[in-house]
Amino acid sequence: MFEGSRAFDIGWGLVTGTACFALGIAALVLWIRARRTGGTSVFGAAADPGRGLQLAWSILAMSMGGTNYGCRFIDHNYLAAVHEGFFALTLLVFALFAPPVLRTLRSGAARRAAA
Repeated sequence: MFEGSRAFDIGWGLVTGTACFALGIAALVLWIRARRTGGTSVFGAAADPGRGLQLAWSILAMSMGGTNYGCRFIDHNYLAAVHEGFFALTLLVFALFAPPVLRTLRSGAARRAAA
């Protein structure tokens, strides 16, 4: 009953948008910290030596957050496939970007706890 309704679209957009923003902000903070300290990218020094890939993915994650918010609040029934497309992009962002960001955050927390 709730799934497929306008309220579900708005609620799901808020959840996925917030998750994308949180991932993008966390990765951006890690990028800034790595840039100041000379650290490596969350993707590793071999894959992303200049940390540009991490910055691009951070911006993509934050823009997907904004898109998830906007896409759910703007009614566009004539473009029904847009929701499925953005859902697929959101899954792609999380599948490819969340694991290295979370791994870096966990290793940093473990280092701080050990110190």
